[in-house]
Amino acid sequence: MSRKILLLLAAVLLLVPPEGASASWATRFIVYYDNVYTITDESVPADRLGMKLGKVTTFAETEGADYKGNFSNALPKGTAFKGILGIDVQDAIAVDAGGGDYVKAVYTGTYADSKLSGVREAMARLDWLWSLLIAAAAIAAAAIWRRKSKRSGGQRRA
Repeated sequence: MSRKILLLLAAVLLLVPPEGASASWATRFIVYYDNVYTITDESVPADRLGMKLGKVTTFAETEGADYKGNFSNALPKGTAFKGILGIDVQDAIAVDAGGGDYVKAVYTGTYADSKLSGVREAMARLDWLWSLLIAAAAIAAAAIWRRKSKRSGGQRRA
């Protein structure tokens, strides 16, 4: 009986997809001071470029990893980004697209919020897994209790 439970548990665990696969984000983004900006194809004219804000310090290869600093899943390390004249940095920034061209990256939220949504998803997966483990333990306990009660003939000792 316990082998069947272990096989069932192993089969269910194989159905759970692994975390931290290679980068497969739905959007291209850059993170600057924990602010997430989605990179667009909208060109920013040279006369609208403000001061340099920074550069990409890390290329984010793996989704779900805990990156720090200014990082991007689309831009190589060292890529510069600047402010846009007349637009608040909280709304958009300009990202070097190569060859002196810049494109707009639009603010979409904070990195802390996106990390928390990943934690919430992981916790939901863990809740499901814990429920499964508790159910398996209850079934195993019931099987053991049943076996013991059959051996003792259903009688209780005084």
